[in-house]
Amino acid sequence: MEPITLSYYNHHFDVCPRHVTRRAIRYYDLTIVLRGVLYYVDRGATVELGAGDFILIRPGEVRQRLDSTIVSEYVSFNFTTDLDLSAVPTVTRDAQSARADLLVTACDGFLAAENAHEKIAYVLGALLLLIRDNVSNAQKHPLALEIKNYLLQHYAEKITLESISERFHFSVSYCNNVFKKEMKRSIVDYVIEERMRKAKELLAYTDYSLPEIAVQVGYEDYNYFSRQFKKHAKITPTQYRARFSGK
Repeated sequence: MEPITLSYYNHHFDVCPRHVTRRAIRYYDLTIVLRGVLYYVDRGATVELGAGDFILIRPGEVRQRLDSTIVSEYVSFNFTTDLDLSAVPTVTRDAQSARADLLVTACDGFLAAENAHEKIAYVLGALLLLIRDNVSNAQKHPLALEIKNYLLQHYAEKITLESISERFHFSVSYCNNVFKKEMKRSIVDYVIEERMRKAKELLAYTDYSLPEIAVQVGYEDYNYFSRQFKKHAKITPTQYRARFSGK
């Protein structure tokens, strides 16, 4: 996952949102409304955000929030990142999902932990990818989305281009070309990335042994898994787990 540096995280419970002075910011500001109403000014127009709405203000853009008398709940992240967020609009309507709620809950759980900002930054990365995917999926080729959904469910199994071709009744080259055009990576690369994403999650948040994690993400040979992980993450699985455990 692309590096993210988190400078601020706060979960605001049962508050009347206060005015934020109009000024340009040098970082990303992501706010997710969980309950109530927030009012922002975007390009001179007042924007009302309700439960499930997100607002992403980019570096160099102007941030301004108005006072509200409505008791609300929302979360705010300030961060910098190399992640490509160009496909994400400033305001995303009704984007809240059960998965997003779980990610916010995970962030809250890390507040008292060692290396809290680093751990929250990883969860934020997953949340940003979720938002970006939800926004962009509507424009994608139906076959690419079908293949993607299949891979997300079966990434730990043995997957070949031939098996994908047989399942979706198109040639190997057509399946791979359509997928690569829409997802900006090949089917094989996507499977590896999903396996590594899941491996990072298991390393950080579970006590499974490293060989057990390798099997759970589709690698019977632990040594091969370890080499793939190091190639992807630039550190070994053991080092990655130590980073999150604080050891």
